[in-house]
Amino acid sequence: MSWLWQGIVLGLTLSVLAGPMMFLFLQLGVERGFRAGTAAAAGAWTSDIVYMLGSYFGVSYLLKLTQWNGFQLYMGLIGGAILIATGLSIIFSRQTPQGKVVQPSNGPGAGNSYFALYLKGFLINTFNPFAAFFWLSVVSAASATGNLTGPAATGLFSGIIGTIVLTDMLKVFLAKRIKPWLSQHKLFLFRRISGIALIAFGVVLVMRVIAGYYLP
Repeated sequence: MSWLWQGIVLGLTLSVLAGPMMFLFLQLGVERGFRAGTAAAAGAWTSDIVYMLGSYFGVSYLLKLTQWNGFQLYMGLIGGAILIATGLSIIFSRQTPQGKVVQPSNGPGAGNSYFALYLKGFLINTFNPFAAFFWLSVVSAASATGNLTGPAATGLFSGIIGTIVLTDMLKVFLAKRIKPWLSQHKLFLFRRISGIALIAFGVVLVMRVIAGYYLP
């Protein structure tokens, strides 16, 4: 199996997991359109690239960091807090008297909101301990089974990142396409479900890292 194909398989495996980013992409795609969802996705992609490069060029240092007893605890607590805060902001966003979600303007300040979405995607993915361990395990396993240099590394990483980008954009695109079939009540309900899902991911993440840290 070629390195590129291995990267595509790993990218698909990561993409089909129903994690917090999926719910964020769907919510943004439905409510704010393709560009808003892509902005948040781009933040997650940047975070993945940072982890990828960090794992590749500093695997020994990252191994020491992840083996620190408090790494998973503090990363999980911060990541859980970000997820919970994001979910709460989605649920309690300002609404019109008719119950419609107030959409951001497309005026001069719209660019700032896209940057905020980019930053939100970056932070959620960065402080998700799974992302760090995923890239570290990929690089460690690939290095142990073959010569992960030059074309091999390029093929593996291109396959993973390329697959993640394409599948994330597909999620946002499909979310946007279903919007015309959703009534305002269904959009409102979808927003609530997305917010609750993100809060649930955050709570579970916090509980897991606390249990893993304090329980033998």
